[in-house]
Amino acid sequence: MREKFLTAAVALIIFAVMFALNDLMPLHRDDYDYSLIWGTAAHINSLSDVFESTWQHYFLHGGRLVTVFWLNLFLWLGKFPFDAANALMFVALVILIYVHARRALKFDEPWILAAAGLLTWLCLPHFGEVAVWKSGSTVYLWSAVPVALFLLPFNLALAGRKFSGKFFVVGMFALGILAGCSVENLAVTVTLFSLAAAVRLKVPWMAAGALGNLIGLVALLAAPGNFVRYDAQGAGKGILSHIGNQIAGNAEMLIFLLPVILLMFCALGILRNTTPKPPRVSKVLVGAIGIFVVSYFGGNLISGAIRDFCAGVIFPELNPSVKFVERFDNFMAKSEEFVIYALILAAIFLPLKNSLGVAKVNLREALKFEPVRYAAALLALALFNNLVMIGAPTFPARATFSSVVMILIGAVAILRIPAVTEKFSRSVILKAGALLIGGFTIISALVITKNLRAENDVRISAVQRAAAENMDEVSFKPIEIKNRALRHVFYVDFDNSVTTGGLCKFYGIKKISVEE
Repeated sequence: MREKFLTAAVALIIFAVMFALNDLMPLHRDDYDYSLIWGTAAHINSLSDVFESTWQHYFLHGGRLVTVFWLNLFLWLGKFPFDAANALMFVALVILIYVHARRALKFDEPWILAAAGLLTWLCLPHFGEVAVWKSGSTVYLWSAVPVALFLLPFNLALAGRKFSGKFFVVGMFALGILAGCSVENLAVTVTLFSLAAAVRLKVPWMAAGALGNLIGLVALLAAPGNFVRYDAQGAGKGILSHIGNQIAGNAEMLIFLLPVILLMFCALGILRNTTPKPPRVSKVLVGAIGIFVVSYFGGNLISGAIRDFCAGVIFPELNPSVKFVERFDNFMAKSEEFVIYALILAAIFLPLKNSLGVAKVNLREALKFEPVRYAAALLALALFNNLVMIGAPTFPARATFSSVVMILIGAVAILRIPAVTEKFSRSVILKAGALLIGGFTIISALVITKNLRAENDVRISAVQRAAAENMDEVSFKPIEIKNRALRHVFYVDFDNSVTTGGLCKFYGIKKISVEE
């Protein structure tokens, strides 16, 4: 009973953090376009408008009927319902990662759920863009949840549990359609997997789910809007461009997965039962972390000093433009974030490796454990899921979202191996490190989003005044806040056509600009 209570408490804490972050995040970029009936300047004011906009989008921009419907619906219902629903979706994803890893419907491992939550928080690519920003989260987060729910009976059945009944067949067919009409690469992967499972096991509900999946996939890929968008984005791109996209997308995914890679290195090394060594926490690393944290929250003092040194001493004759200085500041701000992150990871895993007695990983020995084989199968599925994107005109790191989720399921499954759980649960270094890195990124994301929200509110008020006074144009100074908390915050200044185009249509003015 105590364990179930603690598990529920962990889920509640995850919800509270996500709701706070969603509440602070303003409407942004595409949110304004999707608040209008697609292709028009008319606001969505009714449920019939939601359906009309979704239908228009299907023919003019893309086939993601389900995710676009939810986006349109909740933008119409209002920000608070969306914030709550988005936080619930994230909690649902973490719970589904935990259940898929455990391959059983039991909820009595609070620390495993907490680990799943922290790894999901740290490792999802471009977190703010795919799990907080409304237009992005409905595409990726809101696609992953129904797909993970659809695949759960498959996973449990493969682990030995049996399902039957006409109602279950109908339910899997309907859920299959939703899963198939999700996001392109995930829909293809899931459809092929469900078809293979249905052919191999010949279970009625699997066949119904696979058929629904196939119908949803056809609806997704055959949308007239896909061809409109591909003509605009994919023109003139050859096979080398597509291969380059794969390399870049997978490489960026690995950067976001760094905590999982280090954790799995320790977990698999534990399985060889070597002798622990005394942990040694580096005072140099701890001191460096403190210095960079002070700099980061003090306005990027170190990167500012580097910028001034370069401009005044090394390259004084270049006289760089304002735009160059702005981009340099933006890069250096992100660099400080990553330096802090990398230093914290090093400060955690260097002593952790010794204290746990981590040996050199032997994959042949590790694969004797069923959870390791399960994780390896999920890794292969994740890489295939990325490979499906080779036909797409672009492959941004955010499109690896579902692949990362598969890898996280495998990682959490390995954490549940008794030998790994026992040693990790007794590690003070690991617990302190998790609190440190989780606390730093969560506090950073909340503080930065709060400050950006204040700046954004001032701008929106100015736009509203301009619209009320029938002004044609409104102009702003650039937002000085550059930090993005390891991409847990997604915010782009108004000097881009996506934001200004939607804002102008939404508020009925002609031009919004940012002074250079």
